[in-house]
This record gives sequence, structure tokens and C-alpha cells, in this order.
Amino acid sequence: MEIGIISDTHDNIKNIEKAVNVFIERRVIFVIHAGDYVCPKAVESFQGIKLIGVLGNNDVDVSGLASAFNNIGGELKGDFCEIEQDGMRFAVYHGTKAQQKHSLIQSGIYDVVVCGHTHKLEKITVGQTIAVNPGTANGWFFGYNATVAIFNTRSKGVEFISL
Repeated sequence: MEIGIISDTHDNIKNIEKAVNVFIERRVIFVIHAGDYVCPKAVESFQGIKLIGVLGNNDVDVSGLASAFNNIGGELKGDFCEIEQDGMRFAVYHGTKAQQKHSLIQSGIYDVVVCGHTHKLEKITVGQTIAVNPGTANGWFFGYNATVAIFNTRSKGVEFISL
């Protein structure tokens, strides 16, 4: 099964719509968002897919974001969440505090740790844990391209896709 992974959309509705189209086309079972939506309208742009997310450091309108998640049938989990799917244990954290991120990765508790924040694509393996940063779906910060990721629970492979 495939799971969509996205982060740091920063109100870029056009790129969110591109990402949603990719996720629908790939028939992902749900999408993990690692934070930094910024405004509720960005969340509402995910209408049509199951969205599970955490808050990022730029997500100050928590009640508005929570309401937007509720409106689309999504799940806003706070600053951190755990998800179990296909016998795999996922941790999702924006990545604001580098030490917390590294502790999650090195703990050995999780099969997959999803973080964002740095806007850099990343896939590393530490022991049995795969750490994934899908980059930024916004795309213009620091000259990075707009990207998302798809994680395959059977192969444990990560595919990065440019928007």
C-alpha cells in the first residue's frame, strides 16, 4: 500500500492541488502532512483525500486549522502523532527541534519517522528505522523544488516526486 507524504505547503494552493492530484492518481490510502500549512484554506485544499497531520512552527491558527481538518474529514493530531499501518509504526513530527527528531529516529521504536521543517529531501536509514523528509511542497523557499513523497509499506521504498 502507498502512503502520501507532504510537508511545508506554506499556503501554496496551486502546489497543494498538484500534490492532491498525484496522490489521487497513485491511489494512496492516506496522506501524512508533517506541518506548516499556515492557513486553514491550505488544509481545505486537501478535500477529496484522507489527511492526517501534525502542526508545524508556522501553524499559529490552531483552532482554524483544526476546524478545516474537521471540514474535510481529516485528523489534526497536534505536535506529534503515531500511526500504525500494515504492521508498521510511523512517527510524525514537524522537526522543529533537531534533537527531538534525532531521538525519534534513533529510538528504534518506529519503522518510519516522517519530518519536515528543513525543506530538504531526505531518506536515511538508522538501524531498522527509515526517516523521510518529503522536502517542501511550497517549492520556492531557499531555492528548493516543490516535492512530495510516496512511501510503499510493502517494499519500504520511498519515491520523491517533483510537482
